[in-house]
Amino acid sequence: MSLRVLFVLGSGGHTTRGLILSNQIEDEKFFIVPWESEITKQKVGKNYFSVISPRFRAKDNRIMTILRTLFLFLHSLMILFYVRPNVVISTGSGLTIPPFLLATFFKIKTIYVESPSRVFYPSKAGKILIGKTSLWLSSWPELAERYEGVDYKGMIF
Repeated sequence: MSLRVLFVLGSGGHTTRGLILSNQIEDEKFFIVPWESEITKQKVGKNYFSVISPRFRAKDNRIMTILRTLFLFLHSLMILFYVRPNVVISTGSGLTIPPFLLATFFKIKTIYVESPSRVFYPSKAGKILIGKTSLWLSSWPELAERYEGVDYKGMIF
């Protein structure tokens, strides 16, 4: 049985780690990528959805950040209905939160993989998603010991 896997990629290291994971999966893959990241679009090649990143920018006021976040929720909802994934996987970034919360609401399995640079404390996105995912993985036992709902299964990358 083939699975439909939706990866949520951020930028920089988040994308690199997400692509490493996606290359290890042979099932049907789809990607959510930041619209401003042409390099990420080139790396995934096809089956991607470009979305507006909700992150706060220096030139923006908070209202713009809220509007972008609401738009990302709506866009994520449409993507989930279109792709109908069996699982949603992310290696972090603020782009992760709306699709993960919606996937959880629709009882779609979610796997959050925290950055290996986070030894003692989770990222902002990671902190928000603790306890709200099917599986929340850390590469460090110290992080798993500090937070209930965080699993350590060994070094991930």
